[in-house]
Amino acid sequence: MLAFVDAEIASGRDEIAREQLLNNLRAYQSNGVAPLWVNWLRQRADLRFACFVRDVREFNSFMLDVVRSVEGVRQTRTTLSFGGRANIDALLELEMEVSPNSQTAAATVTIDVEPGLDRRCFQSLIDLPVHPDVQRVWLLNSYHSDHSDLMLLLLGKNVSSLTGYVMSWVRTTEGVIDTEMSMMLDWRWLAGPDDIVDVCEHFFIQERHRTAFR
Repeated sequence: MLAFVDAEIASGRDEIAREQLLNNLRAYQSNGVAPLWVNWLRQRADLRFACFVRDVREFNSFMLDVVRSVEGVRQTRTTLSFGGRANIDALLELEMEVSPNSQTAAATVTIDVEPGLDRRCFQSLIDLPVHPDVQRVWLLNSYHSDHSDLMLLLLGKNVSSLTGYVMSWVRTTEGVIDTEMSMMLDWRWLAGPDDIVDVCEHFFIQERHRTAFR
């Protein structure tokens, strides 16, 4: 599964907690849990990171020993995804797209879906036409979460293009009740090439055809 963790930082502990957590994630070496990247949520002064989880029992220890043990971490919230659809090429190129010198904007869009329209809404979002200024990296299921039903990762030329895409295309899709967009800033890339290939081969193994997000 993929795990997305928001680490809320206590006021006044921002720099210490951020550096300690980043160091812990960088130093973590295991086959069971592979940290992929970290983002700083500037509007909340919190951190969000993504992990590829191969061993759920190890992930429990990882959260306790690597994340929640950091001084200044006030609370954590985890969203899990067990399936979805991805643009494999975009995922493999993501590190270059979000490098510090890149002008590419990135955002996570969480989507609430009307119950009963889940499959139809998911497929409608998959089938949205290609946009010249916005690239979809993945659309993931997160129905078990109390926060959202779907998670969409977007890359674009600028914030305006991402906002316009969400307003005009995503929010007008049948079944979409509401959306929330978070800009993904200050990327710290943690994954090695093997981790990303593993995500593609294992997590998206059911999506062998290359028509996803084309």
